Amino acid sequence: MPEPCIGMDIIRYGDGDISFSKMSDLAYIIRNYRLEDLNKLLQFVAEVETLGEACICATPQDLLESLGLPNHSPEDNLFIAERAGKIIGYLDVMPELNIGRAVLSCLVHPEHHRSDLPESLIERALNHAKELKLNVGHVNIPQENRRAKRLFSKLGFSFVRRFLELRLDLSKAHLPKFSKTTFQLRRLRKGEEEKLTQIQNRSFVDTWSYSPNTSEDIIYRLGLPHCSVQDIILAFEVDKPIGYCWTKINPGEDKANSEGRIYMLGVDPDHRGKGVGMHVLVAGLSLLKGKGIRIVQLTVDSANKAARALYSTVGFEVWKSSLWYEKALANPL
Repeated sequence: MPEPCIGMDIIRYGDGDISFSKMSDLAYIIRNYRLEDLNKLLQFVAEVETLGEACICATPQDLLESLGLPNHSPEDNLFIAERAGKIIGYLDVMPELNIGRAVLSCLVHPEHHRSDLPESLIERALNHAKELKLNVGHVNIPQENRRAKRLFSKLGFSFVRRFLELRLDLSKAHLPKFSKTTFQLRRLRKGEEEKLTQIQNRSFVDTWSYSPNTSEDIIYRLGLPHCSVQDIILAFEVDKPIGYCWTKINPGEDKANSEGRIYMLGVDPDHRGKGVGMHVLVAGLSLLKGKGIRIVQLTVDSANKAARALYSTVGFEVWKSSLWYEKALANPL
C-alpha cells in the first residue's frame, strides 16, 4: 500500500476503501469496518463514555445491538478512523432505503475534536449515502453540544426537529385507575410479532421520518438482552390490535439503579381519542413498577402535542433535549 502523502488533506487509493489525512505529525486512516475490529471498537466507545462527553452516542451494548440489525451491513456502512493502529473515531451510516434517508451516528475521541477528522468522517459518510442513492441525511445532536452543531451547520446541515427526553419518578406518580373498557389489555405472546409490526407501523405512519419496521426487525429486537414479549402491552378490539406500549429496562450496576423506558407507544389512527393511549401507558408503567423500577424515561417529538399532553398527565417532566439536523443529498459535496 502507498505511504500517506502528508502534503494533501485526503488522498484515496484503489476502490476508495481507505483514505489518509494529516493530523499533527502522523496520519490517520479512514477505512471500512472489519469483523476483527469489534472488540477494539467497543473498548473505544467505553473509553469515550467514561469521559462524560455530551453526545448522542451508543453505549457499548447499544452499539453491539445496532451492528446486528437486519439489513444493516457494518462492513459496508460503518467507517473506522484509526491512528497508529488505535481507533480514534467512527461513523455509522444507517440506511433506511424505504424512506430514502441515512441516519448518521458519529463518535470521535475528544483529543481529536479540533482536527479535521470529524469533518472527514462526515464527508465520507455522506458520499456513501449518495452512492446508495439516498435523498437526505439526518443526525441527532444533544442540545448542549455547540461544537457538533457548528460542525454540522458548516457542512450544510440545518435544524429540523427537537426531541425531548422525559423522566418520571414512579414513587411519586399517581397512576389513574380505570373502570371497564371496550378493549382488552394483555401482554404480547410469542408468535404475535407480525401483529406488533402491523400496529407499530400503523401507529407511526404519519410521524416525522418514521421508517416502517419488518417482522424481522421486531423479532431481532425482542431477542436482545433484557427484552421479551412479556415487556409489551397490547390493546385489542376483539382480535385486532389497536394500541401498544413497549417497555424496556436499562440495567444499572445493581437492580436499585436500573431505569425503565417507554421504548415505543402507539395507537392506531382510527382509534385515537378513545383513551387507548392512556390505558396502555398506565399498564406499561404498572408493569415497570411491579419490577421494582422507580425512574422511567422516554423520548418524544416536541411537535407531537397529543403525546406530550398524555405523558404530562401522569407526571412526566422534561429532563433534556436533542436536535435533529438534516442535509439534502441531491447535490455533490
